[in-house]
Amino acid sequence: MKKYLTLLLVFVLFLLTACSGTKEFREDITCEDIMNSVVDATVHPESDKIYLKSQDNLDAYGLSLWSDGLYQESEEIDLLSDYAIFTSAGTTTYEVAVLKAESSASVERIEELVNRRKETLALGDKGMYDPSFNIRMENSVVQTVGDFVILFITDDNDTALDEIEKLK
Repeated sequence: MKKYLTLLLVFVLFLLTACSGTKEFREDITCEDIMNSVVDATVHPESDKIYLKSQDNLDAYGLSLWSDGLYQESEEIDLLSDYAIFTSAGTTTYEVAVLKAESSASVERIEELVNRRKETLALGDKGMYDPSFNIRMENSVVQTVGDFVILFITDDNDTALDEIEKLK
């Protein structure tokens, strides 16, 4: 009997461990919902640079310009099923980008795209105008949740991550 109870306990612990892993977002959540939640929760500058799939205002050239700083067609545009990007205008470095891959197979390519964005920003000259630039870039976060790849460049990434947890 003791043997069966031990096996049952191990099985229950296994299930609890498996279920407590990374949760995904709710089915009805959009990139815009995630972006707005993080932007509203963190201190951010005023901006007029917001790209939303619901407005279809980012094309293959715009995505390449955003990610690589180059004006050429980006192959990754066809791998996105949704996106929402908030970037600050002016000298303050602040960005919240949420990109959803069209499939699980595309997530790695979207992660590469977002990491190229970080590299592109780090090479820029914003550091001359924004004293907190290097700190924000060093503390920037790329997080993948299911098919969503999220970039935070904020003053309060902990709050941003808390908002993400609330949406799961």
